[in-house]
Amino acid sequence: MQRIVITLVSLLFLFSCQKEISLEAGKPSSGALQDNGGDCLPKLIGGTFEANKTLTDSNYIDVTVAVSLAGTYRIYSDTVNGYYFSGAGSFSVPGTNTIRLRGTGKPLSEGNDLFTIYYDSSFCSIQVPVVPAGTLPSTGDHFILTDNSWWSYASPVQGDTLKRTIVGTVNDNGFTYKILKEKNTTNVYDDSLYVRKSGNNYYELNYSDYYSSFYFDTPVLDSLLFLKEGLVTGDAWTSREYTGTVGGVDTKLKYLFNVINANATVTYNGRTYTNVYQVSMKSQKSENGAAYADDVTWINYYAPGVGWIYQKYDDGTQAFELPIRYFQVF
Repeated sequence: MQRIVITLVSLLFLFSCQKEISLEAGKPSSGALQDNGGDCLPKLIGGTFEANKTLTDSNYIDVTVAVSLAGTYRIYSDTVNGYYFSGAGSFSVPGTNTIRLRGTGKPLSEGNDLFTIYYDSSFCSIQVPVVPAGTLPSTGDHFILTDNSWWSYASPVQGDTLKRTIVGTVNDNGFTYKILKEKNTTNVYDDSLYVRKSGNNYYELNYSDYYSSFYFDTPVLDSLLFLKEGLVTGDAWTSREYTGTVGGVDTKLKYLFNVINANATVTYNGRTYTNVYQVSMKSQKSENGAAYADDVTWINYYAPGVGWIYQKYDDGTQAFELPIRYFQVF
């Protein structure tokens, strides 16, 4: 098990932000779909959008709104490919709010539909994937641990591929972990991950600082809870606190996990995955008793019946992604 941080990655939504004349009337609230820097605030797609299938309450977009003046609101999209999104109500106080826009209509064909979302005098765009008619939601575990199963990923280096294969087991502290061997782009096994499942929880045996930007002077080995079955959007948990020194400086480390979306639909290498868990893992660091500060953010996607399909690394200065190419599950 190498103590090397693998810089990898992913983004599902592409946003663009602009301004236009408000279509609202009466005494609406005021605000924007962007932050003060003009960047679109986060959005989240819920449900599986299938061609020729009428949308239900499980098909929606959650949008984040920066409200400057309380009042009524109407937030809506244009109509694309036979369907649209909308929501109305009122904001009681200024601040940041998340509003659910329900989908209405029926996607006419598969593909990626680009919608524009309007609120007050601002608008932002979001891309919604539509799967082919007859596509069924995936079922099964979100992390596969069967022997000989493998997954290959497009590395940040163009044309290169990383492959992960389940090759056996290892025992530690009374627990049995499956070995996930990583074969690099030169076709040589150069790293291993160790994972076990207990009930609905998945644990990885690794150095506690493996997913941070630093190394403790004395390595601390632990079993990190990184994934659960039965997740819902918004679920969150925190790792235990790890302590040690880094270059002689007293240092503490912990990981924050957050479920960005527990029912996402994504497409990689021409294949559409449904019911995908999108989970962020953020390392935080404290030195000499100071408050914790964000360190590195990892975003991982897990598809039921397939497993780990995407990974993104972002340390604030550089970001890399690792999307799936091919796989075989036994």
